[in-house]
Amino acid sequence: MKPSFVALLGGMLLLAGCSAAPAPESSAPPDVSQGPQPLNVRKYEQDPCALLPQAAEVFNAVRNRKITGAITPACTWNDSKNSTLTIGFLPVQGGLATIGQNLSSTGYYDPAPAIDGYPAAYTNVLDNRAQGGCQIAVGVQADEAFTSSVMLFPRSPSYGDPCSVALKAAQAVVATLKAGS
Repeated sequence: MKPSFVALLGGMLLLAGCSAAPAPESSAPPDVSQGPQPLNVRKYEQDPCALLPQAAEVFNAVRNRKITGAITPACTWNDSKNSTLTIGFLPVQGGLATIGQNLSSTGYYDPAPAIDGYPAAYTNVLDNRAQGGCQIAVGVQADEAFTSSVMLFPRSPSYGDPCSVALKAAQAVVATLKAGS
């Protein structure tokens, strides 16, 4: 199975709220208070590829595609080495707090730095960070979040720290949302 498909599938399962088993009590989600003011995401749900106009600078993207028929609105960018970055929304699904409750026993939910005051967590249903994968979820409304997911190939210069790439893309998305709100 292609690494980008595995990352996307894992992210989509998280987005849909599916899990193989409940997370252990000890991995309770951190406080996910709402950000400074809810961000308007409606127009980007229809065109998620517009969220990252600076994709070439953030990810060295050479192409993108809107994912249609998916569980959630999403866009995937590829770099010249075929590593992937996917930005997707979780509309009206309980926001960041719900994500932390829907983990599998193989997943993770770790605090991430807030992005311009908006709460964030590194999270996915499968922990593939050692294999070049990472996902960060950012709460932009009380009941909505977006994810920034990367799947980097070993020849990527950021392979050893994929979460830095996911975070950088999430920061760019928040900047776009704030400018459009």
